[in-house]
Amino acid sequence: VNQLGGVFVNGRPLPNAIRLRIVELAQLGIRPCDISRQLRVSHGCVSKILARYNETGSILPGAIGGSKPRVTTPTVVKHIRTYKQRDPGIFAWEIRDRLLADGVCDKFNLPSVSSISRILRNKIGNLSQQNQYESSKQAPHPQPQPTLPYNHLYSYPTPIAATGTKVPTPPGMPTLPGHMAMHRIWPSSHSVTDILGIRSITEQQ
Repeated sequence: VNQLGGVFVNGRPLPNAIRLRIVELAQLGIRPCDISRQLRVSHGCVSKILARYNETGSILPGAIGGSKPRVTTPTVVKHIRTYKQRDPGIFAWEIRDRLLADGVCDKFNLPSVSSISRILRNKIGNLSQQNQYESSKQAPHPQPQPTLPYNHLYSYPTPIAATGTKVPTPPGMPTLPGHMAMHRIWPSSHSVTDILGIRSITEQQ
């Protein structure tokens, strides 16, 4: 005996007649709290039966023990993937309605909204990430650009010689000692004398 005076077997589901009556009263617009008082069934039990009916379309109780029947078959997953590819912004409840409208499932084996969301998140989501990874591997990688050479104005006119060897000097340049032959020579048409307008003594003669 529950708090409302109803007599039921503890741990056993409600009889199908009472479950059907709960659904009928709810379709007439009666609130669950009023159904609970009228049929002497707890408010939580009424809400649970109505939620199961809205989700599966069945008033039958769930199986006690054992495994639940598998509704996410490969065919269902294939259709869910097709709906998602056609409309990436589709919602889980819209996919559920399409599965029922297209005859893929009936009201007895139609997956719930949470099951469809789990399929979209786990199965189809992983497949899309794998496809993106494979496509990125097949995409051609950009070729590295060749490094630009240094400006010719800052290049060495002659190689650096080791100590004790003579380095050929360009014509018109004074001969330097061996230890000074390793200095860098920066060729430029803009010398200090040219910039200041001073001609060398040799040019004046």
